[in-house]
Amino acid sequence: MKDYWVLLGAFGSGKSELALNMAIHAAKSGPCTLVDLDVVNPYFRTSERADVLEPAGVELIMPPFALDKIEILSLSARVYSAFTPGEGSVFFDVGGDHIGSVALGQYKPHFMKIPEENLHVLFIVNPMRPTAADLESAYATLEKIQFVSRLNVTGIVNNANLAGETDYTHLLEGYGLVKALSERTGIPVWGTCGMPDALAAFDAYAKAQGLEERYIGVRQPITVYMHRSWDKFLKEGL
Repeated sequence: MKDYWVLLGAFGSGKSELALNMAIHAAKSGPCTLVDLDVVNPYFRTSERADVLEPAGVELIMPPFALDKIEILSLSARVYSAFTPGEGSVFFDVGGDHIGSVALGQYKPHFMKIPEENLHVLFIVNPMRPTAADLESAYATLEKIQFVSRLNVTGIVNNANLAGETDYTHLLEGYGLVKALSERTGIPVWGTCGMPDALAAFDAYAKAQGLEERYIGVRQPITVYMHRSWDKFLKEGL
């Protein structure tokens, strides 16, 4: 049975970056598919990084015309192939907020057939963005996303970041928020994400200060593939 990972969250939470990193890592040990379900933001999506995914051995399924500068809100029929029997991992990168999560609803019958231990629905939290800046905002977003996606979140992810300005203090702020959200909802914290230096500094601080391991979870280093910056733009373009 394949392992299925559904990444949900607010705009700017870092879903696409995390999806890319997790898929590329998973492809090292078996077949891997990444499904781009973002029909909300056509200008910042995992499909843009086909040049990275395909050499890494990740099969990419994306909406028709996704990279053709044509805005058509449609999904590929190939998405259904992700639910066929087999081995490996499948990652769903879903559009931001509850609006983007609506796209998941039509696949509910297929998700229902997946054993509980093989379905991981992650809610990505970045408190540096307005829609998850505090407990009430994050909780409201989580509730809306669960309702329209017709899926129950199984894990919370601390992905606090300010792109290249990120340091361990941002992850520490994220730790406090995901802890509060976990305590309120009963949903466990799956992990903490960050660029290697920031993540290592946070880990050292957490151990020194005795932060609770259950609110840190898996350490997921992030390689930046999606970030827009003036330096990158000047060198490479969009």
